[in-house]
Amino acid sequence: MPTRPDLTLFDLDHTLLDGDSNQLWLAWLVEQGAAAPVRLAQQADFYARYQAGTLDIDAYLAFHLSLLIERDVAAWLPLRDAFVAARIVPRITDAARKAVAVHRERGDAIAVVTATHDFLAAGILALLGDPSLVATRCEVHEGRFTGRLVGAPCFADAKPGHVRDWLAGQGRDWDDFAAVRFYSDSANDLPLLEAVSHPVAVDADARLEAIARERGWPRVSWRLDVSGA
Repeated sequence: MPTRPDLTLFDLDHTLLDGDSNQLWLAWLVEQGAAAPVRLAQQADFYARYQAGTLDIDAYLAFHLSLLIERDVAAWLPLRDAFVAARIVPRITDAARKAVAVHRERGDAIAVVTATHDFLAAGILALLGDPSLVATRCEVHEGRFTGRLVGAPCFADAKPGHVRDWLAGQGRDWDDFAAVRFYSDSANDLPLLEAVSHPVAVDADARLEAIARERGWPRVSWRLDVSGA
């Protein structure tokens, strides 16, 4: 009987990425004159709520999607790609790249699972060898962002269901895998960390660090870039 592969899932922000893609994107847009500086204070308030575990994810995503409605998708693509080159490339550490590569070489099925909307997240995945993406989906109509979502945000309690839906779309489920692993930094991801067979805390926030210690979950750091950068 053939050996079943593993399924390995990665969070994006503060896990594979040393930083928050939404924060970095907004700051870059302000620098480019494509967003008003007042939005930085609004972002800071949202992020404080995220860290406290009280974020209204619908309001947060509406805030970020509102940035996109002024231009066609085609007009945003070069701006996104320039942002990735300028702000994201330096924040994908060698340790994070190596972790993805190791699981790919083992033959694992790999996906990035993130609340970040798919337009932004998809621009980052090429830096990681184009793994599958399970993300919050932006609605697009006639080549423009509408500012609305398709379905529910891929966040907190909803993440396990998004992963199961993604697998079902390929005619698979969790039982097809010998192990299901998830790497994350955030206590907001507890629903998915608790659903998998092998949870791993990566540079964990204070709440997740305490839980990982108590439960004996592996804890790793990818912030120590082996390139010395």
